[in-house]
Amino acid sequence: CSLYSKWVKSWRDLPILINQWVNIVRWEKVTRLFLRTTEFLWQEGHTVHKSEQEAEEETLKILNQVYRDYVEKDLAIPVIVGRKTEKEKFAGALHTYTLEALMADGKVLQAGTSHNLGQNFAKAFDIKFLDEDQKEKYVWQTSWGTTTRLVGALVMVHGDERGLKLPPKVAPVQVIIVPIMFDKTKKEVLEKAESTRVILKKDFRVEIDTRDEYTPGWKFNEWEMRGVPLRLEIGPKDMAQGQVMLARR
Repeated sequence: CSLYSKWVKSWRDLPILINQWVNIVRWEKVTRLFLRTTEFLWQEGHTVHKSEQEAEEETLKILNQVYRDYVEKDLAIPVIVGRKTEKEKFAGALHTYTLEALMADGKVLQAGTSHNLGQNFAKAFDIKFLDEDQKEKYVWQTSWGTTTRLVGALVMVHGDERGLKLPPKVAPVQVIIVPIMFDKTKKEVLEKAESTRVILKKDFRVEIDTRDEYTPGWKFNEWEMRGVPLRLEIGPKDMAQGQVMLARR
Protein backbone atom coordinates (compact mmCIF):
# COMPACT_ATOMS: atom_id res chain seq x y z
CA CYS A 1 0.00 0.00 0.00
CA SER A 2 2.83 2.43 0.72
CA LEU A 3 3.93 2.21 -2.93
CA TYR A 4 0.51 3.30 -4.15
CA SER A 5 0.94 6.64 -2.42
CA LYS A 6 4.01 7.16 -4.64
CA TRP A 7 2.49 5.80 -7.84
CA VAL A 8 -0.87 7.54 -7.66
CA LYS A 9 -0.96 11.31 -8.14
CA SER A 10 -3.72 11.98 -10.65
CA TRP A 11 -6.96 10.43 -11.90
CA ARG A 12 -4.98 9.64 -15.06
CA ASP A 13 -2.93 7.11 -13.05
CA LEU A 14 -6.06 5.07 -12.31
CA PRO A 15 -7.05 2.32 -12.35
CA ILE A 16 -4.01 0.31 -11.29
CA LEU A 17 -4.50 -3.44 -11.78
CA ILE A 18 -1.87 -5.80 -10.35
CA ASN A 19 -1.88 -9.61 -10.49
CA GLN A 20 0.73 -11.85 -8.91
CA TRP A 21 1.55 -15.47 -8.18
CA VAL A 22 3.39 -15.96 -4.89
CA ASN A 23 4.43 -18.71 -2.52
CA ILE A 24 2.91 -18.41 0.94
CA VAL A 25 4.26 -20.02 4.11
CA ARG A 26 2.04 -20.61 7.14
CA TRP A 27 3.21 -22.55 10.16
CA GLU A 28 0.35 -25.03 10.20
CA LYS A 29 0.51 -27.58 13.01
CA VAL A 30 -1.93 -29.97 11.35
CA THR A 31 -1.55 -30.13 7.56
CA ARG A 32 -3.82 -31.67 4.94
CA LEU A 33 -2.57 -32.18 1.40
CA PHE A 34 -3.68 -29.40 -0.98
CA LEU A 35 -6.15 -28.02 1.57
CA ARG A 36 -4.02 -26.74 4.44
CA THR A 37 -0.28 -26.97 3.90
CA THR A 38 2.76 -25.17 5.26
CA GLU A 39 3.62 -23.72 1.83
CA PHE A 40 1.23 -23.18 -1.06
CA LEU A 41 0.91 -21.21 -4.28
CA TRP A 42 -1.38 -18.20 -4.15
CA GLN A 43 -2.82 -16.17 -7.01
CA GLU A 44 -3.88 -12.73 -5.88
CA GLY A 45 -4.72 -9.34 -7.30
CA HIS A 46 -4.74 -5.78 -6.01
CA THR A 47 -6.44 -2.88 -7.75
CA VAL A 48 -6.84 0.84 -7.16
CA HIS A 49 -9.78 2.90 -8.46
CA LYS A 50 -11.08 6.45 -8.33
CA SER A 51 -14.65 5.64 -7.26
CA GLU A 52 -16.56 3.27 -5.04
CA GLN A 53 -18.62 2.08 -8.01
CA GLU A 54 -15.53 1.11 -10.02
CA ALA A 55 -14.09 -0.77 -7.04
CA GLU A 56 -17.34 -2.67 -6.45
CA GLU A 57 -17.64 -3.54 -10.15
CA GLU A 58 -14.07 -4.88 -10.16
CA THR A 59 -14.71 -6.90 -7.02
CA LEU A 60 -17.79 -8.57 -8.50
CA LYS A 61 -16.20 -9.02 -11.94
CA ILE A 62 -13.33 -11.03 -10.49
CA LEU A 63 -15.72 -13.02 -8.32
CA ASN A 64 -18.14 -13.96 -11.10
CA GLN A 65 -16.42 -13.57 -14.46
CA VAL A 66 -13.03 -14.93 -13.41
CA TYR A 67 -13.21 -17.20 -10.36
CA ARG A 68 -16.76 -18.53 -10.64
CA ASP A 69 -16.48 -18.93 -14.40
CA TYR A 70 -13.24 -20.89 -14.10
CA VAL A 71 -14.31 -23.10 -11.20
CA GLU A 72 -17.69 -24.01 -12.67
CA LYS A 73 -16.84 -24.24 -16.39
CA ASP A 74 -13.27 -25.55 -16.32
CA LEU A 75 -13.05 -27.43 -13.02
CA ALA A 76 -16.73 -28.50 -13.22
CA ILE A 77 -17.29 -27.68 -9.54
CA PRO A 78 -20.63 -26.06 -8.63
CA VAL A 79 -20.21 -23.18 -6.19
CA ILE A 80 -22.36 -21.00 -3.97
CA VAL A 81 -21.51 -17.31 -4.31
CA GLY A 82 -22.27 -14.90 -1.49
CA ARG A 83 -21.19 -12.09 0.79
CA LYS A 84 -19.53 -12.84 4.10
CA THR A 85 -20.94 -11.52 7.35
CA GLU A 86 -19.33 -8.58 9.13
CA LYS A 87 -17.64 -10.98 11.55
CA GLU A 88 -16.29 -13.23 8.78
CA LYS A 89 -15.17 -10.61 6.27
CA PHE A 90 -11.51 -9.78 5.62
CA ALA A 91 -10.16 -7.49 8.33
CA GLY A 92 -10.26 -3.92 7.05
CA ALA A 93 -12.49 -4.68 4.08
CA LEU A 94 -15.74 -2.94 3.25
CA HIS A 95 -17.23 -6.17 1.84
CA THR A 96 -15.92 -9.69 1.29
CA TYR A 97 -17.46 -11.99 -1.31
CA THR A 98 -16.75 -15.71 -1.40
CA LEU A 99 -17.05 -18.85 -3.52
CA GLU A 100 -18.03 -21.91 -1.49
CA ALA A 101 -17.91 -25.44 -2.93
CA LEU A 102 -19.67 -28.42 -1.34
CA MET A 103 -17.44 -31.47 -0.94
CA ALA A 104 -18.54 -35.11 -1.04
CA ASP A 105 -18.14 -35.41 2.75
CA GLY A 106 -20.73 -32.68 3.30
CA LYS A 107 -18.23 -29.98 4.22
CA VAL A 108 -17.90 -26.67 2.42
CA LEU A 109 -14.56 -25.51 1.02
CA GLN A 110 -13.76 -21.86 0.34
CA ALA A 111 -12.63 -21.73 -3.29
CA GLY A 112 -11.78 -18.04 -3.55
CA THR A 113 -12.51 -14.59 -2.17
CA SER A 114 -12.87 -11.08 -3.55
CA HIS A 115 -12.70 -8.03 -1.28
CA ASN A 116 -13.87 -4.46 -1.71
CA LEU A 117 -11.43 -2.70 0.62
CA GLY A 118 -13.18 0.64 0.38
CA GLN A 119 -10.98 3.55 1.48
CA ASN A 120 -9.77 2.03 4.75
CA PHE A 121 -6.24 1.25 3.57
CA ALA A 122 -6.10 4.40 1.44
CA LYS A 123 -6.65 6.53 4.53
CA ALA A 124 -4.19 4.49 6.59
CA PHE A 125 -1.44 4.84 3.95
CA ASP A 126 -2.47 8.27 2.65
CA ILE A 127 -3.16 7.18 -0.93
CA LYS A 128 -4.71 10.21 -2.62
CA PHE A 129 -5.18 11.49 -6.16
CA LEU A 130 -6.18 14.73 -7.82
CA ASP A 131 -9.53 14.14 -9.54
CA GLU A 132 -10.83 15.77 -12.71
CA ASP A 133 -12.64 18.37 -10.61
CA GLN A 134 -9.24 19.38 -9.16
CA LYS A 135 -10.14 18.03 -5.73
CA GLU A 136 -7.88 15.69 -3.77
CA LYS A 137 -9.57 12.39 -2.92
CA TYR A 138 -8.74 9.03 -1.40
CA VAL A 139 -8.65 6.03 -3.75
CA TRP A 140 -10.84 2.93 -3.54
CA GLN A 141 -9.14 -0.48 -3.45
CA THR A 142 -9.90 -4.16 -4.05
CA SER A 143 -8.08 -7.39 -3.32
CA TRP A 144 -8.88 -10.93 -4.42
CA GLY A 145 -7.25 -14.33 -4.43
CA THR A 146 -7.37 -18.08 -4.70
CA THR A 147 -4.87 -20.85 -4.00
CA THR A 148 -3.78 -24.38 -4.83
CA ARG A 149 -6.59 -25.40 -2.50
CA LEU A 150 -8.56 -25.62 -5.75
CA VAL A 151 -6.53 -28.74 -6.55
CA GLY A 152 -7.82 -30.26 -3.32
CA ALA A 153 -11.37 -29.28 -4.25
CA LEU A 154 -10.93 -30.91 -7.66
CA VAL A 155 -9.79 -34.17 -6.08
CA MET A 156 -12.50 -34.20 -3.42
CA VAL A 157 -15.37 -33.38 -5.78
CA HIS A 158 -14.44 -35.61 -8.72
CA GLY A 159 -12.29 -38.35 -7.21
CA ASP A 160 -13.56 -41.79 -6.24
CA GLU A 161 -12.24 -45.06 -4.81
CA ARG A 162 -10.32 -45.69 -8.05
CA GLY A 163 -8.43 -42.39 -7.98
CA LEU A 164 -8.69 -39.10 -9.82
CA LYS A 165 -11.41 -38.15 -12.26
CA LEU A 166 -10.32 -35.02 -14.12
CA PRO A 167 -12.64 -32.68 -16.03
CA PRO A 168 -11.62 -32.67 -19.73
CA LYS A 169 -10.78 -28.95 -19.84
CA VAL A 170 -8.01 -29.24 -17.24
CA ALA A 171 -6.84 -32.82 -17.83
CA PRO A 172 -3.20 -32.86 -19.04
CA VAL A 173 -4.09 -35.96 -21.08
CA GLN A 174 -7.67 -36.02 -22.35
CA VAL A 175 -7.48 -39.27 -24.33
CA ILE A 176 -5.14 -42.18 -23.71
CA ILE A 177 -4.77 -44.79 -26.45
CA VAL A 178 -3.89 -48.26 -25.19
CA PRO A 179 -2.85 -50.63 -28.00
CA ILE A 180 -3.51 -54.32 -27.28
CA MET A 181 -0.26 -55.78 -28.56
CA PHE A 182 0.63 -59.32 -29.59
CA ASP A 183 3.88 -60.29 -31.26
CA LYS A 184 2.33 -61.08 -34.65
CA THR A 185 0.19 -57.94 -34.90
CA LYS A 186 2.18 -55.46 -32.80
CA LYS A 187 3.44 -53.40 -35.74
CA GLU A 188 0.00 -53.03 -37.35
CA VAL A 189 -1.68 -52.17 -34.04
CA LEU A 190 0.91 -49.49 -33.21
CA GLU A 191 0.55 -47.98 -36.67
CA LYS A 192 -3.22 -47.83 -36.22
CA ALA A 193 -2.82 -46.30 -32.77
CA GLU A 194 -0.50 -43.62 -34.17
CA SER A 195 -2.80 -42.78 -37.08
CA THR A 196 -5.68 -42.47 -34.61
CA ARG A 197 -3.59 -40.18 -32.40
CA VAL A 198 -2.79 -37.95 -35.38
CA ILE A 199 -6.49 -37.55 -36.13
CA LEU A 200 -7.47 -36.86 -32.52
CA LYS A 201 -4.61 -34.50 -31.63
CA LYS A 202 -6.20 -31.75 -33.72
CA ASP A 203 -8.88 -31.38 -31.04
CA PHE A 204 -7.63 -33.24 -27.98
CA ARG A 205 -4.54 -33.81 -25.84
CA VAL A 206 -3.73 -37.43 -26.73
CA GLU A 207 -1.03 -39.91 -25.75
CA ILE A 208 -0.30 -43.56 -26.61
CA ASP A 209 0.83 -46.03 -23.95
CA THR A 210 3.32 -48.24 -25.80
CA ARG A 211 5.03 -49.75 -22.75
CA ASP A 212 5.81 -53.44 -23.19
CA GLU A 213 6.50 -54.19 -19.54
CA TYR A 214 2.88 -53.75 -18.43
CA THR A 215 -0.26 -55.67 -19.34
CA PRO A 216 -3.30 -53.88 -20.81
CA GLY A 217 -5.16 -54.40 -17.52
CA TRP A 218 -2.36 -52.70 -15.59
CA LYS A 219 -2.46 -49.75 -17.98
CA PHE A 220 -6.24 -49.46 -17.74
CA ASN A 221 -6.01 -49.28 -13.96
CA GLU A 222 -3.15 -46.77 -14.00
CA TRP A 223 -4.82 -44.34 -16.39
CA GLU A 224 -8.10 -44.61 -14.50
CA MET A 225 -6.24 -43.80 -11.30
CA ARG A 226 -4.66 -40.77 -12.99
CA GLY A 227 -8.08 -39.54 -14.02
CA VAL A 228 -7.78 -39.44 -17.82
CA PRO A 229 -11.32 -38.76 -19.14
CA LEU A 230 -11.31 -41.14 -22.14
CA ARG A 231 -9.50 -44.37 -22.98
CA LEU A 232 -9.28 -45.88 -26.45
CA GLU A 233 -8.39 -49.56 -26.75
CA ILE A 234 -7.16 -50.78 -30.12
CA GLY A 235 -6.43 -54.46 -30.73
CA PRO A 236 -6.21 -56.79 -33.73
CA LYS A 237 -9.87 -57.83 -33.40
CA ASP A 238 -10.95 -54.19 -33.32
CA MET A 239 -8.92 -53.49 -36.44
CA ALA A 240 -10.47 -56.43 -38.24
CA GLN A 241 -13.94 -55.07 -37.49
CA GLY A 242 -13.01 -51.44 -38.20
CA GLN A 243 -13.74 -50.25 -34.68
CA VAL A 244 -12.15 -49.26 -31.36
CA MET A 245 -13.20 -49.71 -27.74
CA LEU A 246 -14.01 -46.45 -25.95
CA ALA A 247 -14.15 -46.28 -22.15
CA ARG A 248 -15.10 -43.18 -20.18
CA ARG A 249 -13.52 -42.56 -16.80
